[in-house]
Amino acid sequence: MRPLFPVLLSFGVVLGLATAGCSSSPLNRIDANRAAYESWPVEMQGAVFEGRAVQGMTPEMVRTALGPPTRVDVRSGANGEDEIWVYENGGASGLKLPLPNIGIGGSIGGVGASTGGRGSARGGSGSGNDPERREIVFKGGVVARVE
Repeated sequence: MRPLFPVLLSFGVVLGLATAGCSSSPLNRIDANRAAYESWPVEMQGAVFEGRAVQGMTPEMVRTALGPPTRVDVRSGANGEDEIWVYENGGASGLKLPLPNIGIGGSIGGVGASTGGRGSARGGSGSGNDPERREIVFKGGVVARVE
């Protein structure tokens, strides 16, 4: 019979890694900004909840949906200046860790972990299909387009 402490310690470490990126999820950012979120139109609330930026959003809405940008650029054009929020590898932290697959065995098994999955702790959908780079273009204080 194996000692239980090493198994529990391993499970705690794996669980800690799995939830490390969760503190910057849209739901946690919504909870931190609940009063503002509830005052937004339903369409904007849905996009924020899903971690998406859409036309017409304010910077506060985008920050709640996606977190802080990796960097902010300003471009001058014929129609004035555009503010571009650039997101690379999931935001300002650049954190991109695979989420472990955790399983608890039956009578003989134990706790197993694997990082072979495609998920990530990026604060997005975790599907592994998110773009590595996206730009949110603001014109006049609202999102004009998402690239």
